[in-house]
Amino acid sequence: MSLFIGTWNMHSEKDVPLLVEEFLMPPECEFLQDMYVIGTQECTPHKREWEVTVQATLGPTHVLVRSESLGDIHLIILVRREMIWIIRDVQSSTVACGAGGVMRNKGAVGIILTIFGSSMLFITAHLRAHSSKIKERNYDSLRIATSLDFSRYDLNTAPPQPTEMGGEEKLSQDCTDKVDCVFWFGDLNYRVACSRGFAEEAMQSNDIEPLLEKEQLLQQMKSRAAFRGFTEAPINFPPTFKFDCGSVEYDTSPKQRVPSWTDRILYKSRQDSITPQLYHYCPSLTFSDHRPVFGVYLVTLKPSPISSTIRATGWFDKRAYARAMKRRQSMYPKGNSSTANLQEAQKRKLKEASFVYKAVNKPVKKVMASHKNSFICTVM
Repeated sequence: MSLFIGTWNMHSEKDVPLLVEEFLMPPECEFLQDMYVIGTQECTPHKREWEVTVQATLGPTHVLVRSESLGDIHLIILVRREMIWIIRDVQSSTVACGAGGVMRNKGAVGIILTIFGSSMLFITAHLRAHSSKIKERNYDSLRIATSLDFSRYDLNTAPPQPTEMGGEEKLSQDCTDKVDCVFWFGDLNYRVACSRGFAEEAMQSNDIEPLLEKEQLLQQMKSRAAFRGFTEAPINFPPTFKFDCGSVEYDTSPKQRVPSWTDRILYKSRQDSITPQLYHYCPSLTFSDHRPVFGVYLVTLKPSPISSTIRATGWFDKRAYARAMKRRQSMYPKGNSSTANLQEAQKRKLKEASFVYKAVNKPVKKVMASHKNSFICTVM
């Protein structure tokens, strides 16, 4: 299965960006992916409009299956339409990490689900700011991992791991240890520990390696002080924070913040079932002081019994879909023959690229046919 993960701190802008194709459909990708998971921090207050915008951008081949928010931290999941019959047990949870552990300006949103026989967990987080708050960010990440509540989901599937002294350790309270695939992404707020002059000199010479050597998150992961077991694809793009809003210039205010990679995507899995394909940023969306970051991954899924697949509800957000398709009609008039031909070619490519079409489309259709009445009741 091909998976797109995106994260963007939107700077609490009231206006919802309408043109986000370069973020969701980067030129490096020939096809749309099977699943899209988008996390936003300091999200626009018009979250529903943002969901419709994403749905309209991806088009009729994909549908919104879940959204959840904590304050201005927002997480949405969209999948190919045929995948709604193989997704089940979708649940969400939130953890606040702001002042007193109750303010919702910092924290995390998590959504867990099962695709075929594989459990997948997506966490988008906004951790504490400022370069000096390393220990606080480490603490919050551990608190999030142990406090996300998926009690209705069977997480007791991870076998106890052997300890260095022999024997077995106690069952971990970390929810990220109990699923097959985990993606943790967001404005994690780790900084580059150097001077502004040092950072500018490195970027002017197109050499980011000296900056990565001083990058806090990479150091914390290497020392196993935070995000144990997680991996990140190699960083080959410039820092994504802090820009002047509406500009390509880094912070020109009197604070002169050091450019940093605050926006990240981490992952871990059992049996090495995640393979990164692309990890980059979107420089064209400039209205925030952050730039969007995205990754494309191939995920190997485990098979599951047909009886488990039948438990899928086939639910998706029909209202968001209807509003988005109405918006697309104004964007792509039917009378434009060139647009119609382009859309038809895109649909054909999408169908041929779909992992469901290639691997399981026929079995799923047989299951749907044998349970036609129950599925129709669910969809209508």
